[in-house]
Amino acid sequence: MLLARNLSLNVAGFSLLRNINLNVEPGKVTAVIGANGAGKTSLLRLLTGEQKASDGEVMFNGRGLGDWQPQHLARMMAVLPQHSRLDFPFTAREVVTLGRIPHATGIARDAQIVNDALQAVDGGYLDKRYYTQMSGGEKQRVQLARVLAQIWEPVDDGQRVLMLDEPTSAFDLAHQQLTLTIMRSLAEQGVGVLVVIHDLNLAARCADQLLVLSCGEIAASGEPGEVLTPELIRDVFHVEATIAVNPLTGTPMVLA
Repeated sequence: MLLARNLSLNVAGFSLLRNINLNVEPGKVTAVIGANGAGKTSLLRLLTGEQKASDGEVMFNGRGLGDWQPQHLARMMAVLPQHSRLDFPFTAREVVTLGRIPHATGIARDAQIVNDALQAVDGGYLDKRYYTQMSGGEKQRVQLARVLAQIWEPVDDGQRVLMLDEPTSAFDLAHQQLTLTIMRSLAEQGVGVLVVIHDLNLAARCADQLLVLSCGEIAASGEPGEVLTPELIRDVFHVEATIAVNPLTGTPMVLA
């Protein structure tokens, strides 16, 4: 569905990414991990078309990313950046409704989707609250609801994909867990999910596939149980770690 071939990015004489190959499949969660400065956010910008690659190509639903009309692309691809700045006194409902702009499903249906998206992120009580008066975690949940509303239903154009950059960074434990549940639920509906995340244990719990970036290159990729090893943690993060098994989920658990 979303395919990157030999992506490279050079900025001001510096090589930020080199020969990145990635396939985000429908119905699966792919997590991108790596140390600060490894190129995770830069990769996301290339995959969304926000930035043009120096070399390589990005294919989406069988066509070059640049071949899609923006409105058509927005019906299938939703992106939650690491920081979403909004200084206008919009209510939560108005912010989430922005996600329905690419669609022509009518006022009543859009209103129902906005309701459902807010409920999905535990944000129903924020419906009429001004965005500028919310906490950081509440703002992040409203933005998450916005991108969920954007790809809430299947469309005729092609498969849907959701890309998230550090979606749990402002969340407490309960809402971290809720976000993982949302990602897995979307995958079960056939949505391809790509998430950039720092917490290795959260990544191991939610991902079908891990992509490890180090200094702009792929250091490893595969299932969490294959990728997360003490050797990789040492080489990429420069930390001595033991890999255990989470007794509740059966997924790898990094003890550093």
